[in-house]
Amino acid sequence: MLIDYLLSKDGLRLDQVDVTLRGVRLGRNGRGFVPQGADGIEGVLRVSLADLSAAIARPEVVDQLLLGLPGIARPELAFVNGDDGGVKIVGSVEALGRRIPITVSTRIRIAKRKFVVSPVRLEGLPFVGMLPQLPDLEIPVNLPLGLAFHDVTTEPGYLVLAFSGSDVTFNADPKDD
Repeated sequence: MLIDYLLSKDGLRLDQVDVTLRGVRLGRNGRGFVPQGADGIEGVLRVSLADLSAAIARPEVVDQLLLGLPGIARPELAFVNGDDGGVKIVGSVEALGRRIPITVSTRIRIAKRKFVVSPVRLEGLPFVGMLPQLPDLEIPVNLPLGLAFHDVTTEPGYLVLAFSGSDVTFNADPKDD
């Protein structure tokens, strides 16, 4: 399942971006010299788990994550660091007429131009064995052409996505010519 509007609707805030450029190529436009490309780029994006939690708290995202399961309502979910260096989704849902705490252990990975949070184990719901497999949460992050993610790790409170590329061309803004 792809939730494109996590980034396109309100945007996903990046807490920190570190970038190293090698062999920057400059060109001229009406305003002077502008970067047109680079021989190599390496970088790291840090996304806070609090910001990611806020992005998935929107009702339209929650509805898609729960697949419209009958009897489950008013989920309150948040991303937190897991015990094994991964990420968990913790919170509660209303089911069977009461508030039930849940924990979803996940696996995080890189797939093309997005990072993917895959539910591995759901704990807390008494009828968990009857549930279909929960969908992957695929979060696209737009990188310039020529850049690709190659690693995702966690730090306390953050997802850390590493990217790199070679012979990268920057898109020029036609208004600057």
